[in-house]
Amino acid sequence: MLSPIARTLTSATLGLFVQAVLAAEPDTATPPALPNPGIENIAWQLVGYGTDDGFAKISTDAKPAYLRFQSGQMSGSTGCNQISGAYRNDSANLAFDMGMATTRKACSKPLMLQERHVLAALSLVAAYRIEGDRLLMLDTEGNQVLELRAASHSPLVGHVWQLEGYDDGSGTLIAPLRGAGIDLTFLGTGVLGGSNGCNRYMSGYLSDETHLQIGPIATTRVACPTTDGRAEQASAYATALGKVAGFDIDGRRLTLLSTAGAPLARYRALEANPSATKSSP
Repeated sequence: MLSPIARTLTSATLGLFVQAVLAAEPDTATPPALPNPGIENIAWQLVGYGTDDGFAKISTDAKPAYLRFQSGQMSGSTGCNQISGAYRNDSANLAFDMGMATTRKACSKPLMLQERHVLAALSLVAAYRIEGDRLLMLDTEGNQVLELRAASHSPLVGHVWQLEGYDDGSGTLIAPLRGAGIDLTFLGTGVLGGSNGCNRYMSGYLSDETHLQIGPIATTRVACPTTDGRAEQASAYATALGKVAGFDIDGRRLTLLSTAGAPLARYRALEANPSATKSSP
């Protein structure tokens, strides 16, 4: 089971807060409220959501659901489908525009229920508050409807990982097709992406020192040739990523592992990539 990631954000991440100089006498002055730190350029991973029966916490072994905010546009995953839409916020207020876009993938009943609650909660959001590494979203009455946690740094971040072998369903690693160019990049914002040899793909992830969970895979829609096996390879590769529960890094080699510790994919580091902590895959 994945250990909770509960590290306090650094002052650089949260920004510098400047408190106003009090004009009144110290004995009678009321300190001004500090503004909320910004929510942008951080992957916020879902911790819990409101329901008619109370506040539900996400299981630590569930697929990662996350939100990311940048320049008025939100993107992320409900744990089942990818979502995106516009938002408006200032130092304390936050609201999402109607007409949020979602993919249409069918998932298990628990994930579909979670998605329904998350989308309903987003429609109620009117304000937010940040406490340590937690983002609390509130309705107009101040009730908490969503709780999220800031993604932490992972040893996976900082390299472009080139695929050397993957499990095609046979239980053993096979080499990718010659010239396929399948790769994987982890961002410090909790997002991963790369090329599957035919299309670009993207997802969210959760990790600690040894555990790794990858969310639903979203891809571009370029048609692969039907005669060279790249479409089948991309499908098998996505299936392997969906089974990942852990990882091991040995020098410049990364191995993604199943819950039983069996290798699902193996990569080599192509290059150091410090900008991967904040750029898009």
